[in-house]
Amino acid sequence: MPKYRVNLSFRSFRKLANNIRDYRKSLQDKCEEFAYRMAEEGVAIAQMKILGFDAVMTGELLDSMNLKAGDIFSNGATYYIYTDCPWAKFVEFGTGIVGSENPHPDPSIAGWKYDVNVHGEKGWYYFKNGEWHWTKGLPSRPFMFETGQELKDMNIISSVAREVFGSD
Repeated sequence: MPKYRVNLSFRSFRKLANNIRDYRKSLQDKCEEFAYRMAEEGVAIAQMKILGFDAVMTGELLDSMNLKAGDIFSNGATYYIYTDCPWAKFVEFGTGIVGSENPHPDPSIAGWKYDVNVHGEKGWYYFKNGEWHWTKGLPSRPFMFETGQELKDMNIISSVAREVFGSD
């Protein structure tokens, strides 16, 4: 909240009360803007994580990162960072025996299970783009988990808060 110099006159107190009222009225918009800006940061971080994990095959996952408004409530708002890419969960959590040997930091988030078909070391074949391919699975590349961890960084939160709410 901005700082104001106040002397002990009625006019000064009235002006201060008006300034507080105006700031309070703007608070809802500022909270919504803060949530939106944090979600924007989240999308950018997730995209950097996808690139950093070398999880770009077709660009579909990278391009699918987005945000949407959630609930708006008194002095607050929520936004969601999401992907609608159908295979994003396999990148995030990994698959097969390779995934079980390189698991997600917290597979319980989604109740994820590795090598559910008991392929083990023999792996499996799958058909893609008119050709057969063999795999033993993929390691976890937890781009969303790491995005969430990074968004908790007080430097990001403080920086966005100062821009939205002011640092005075």
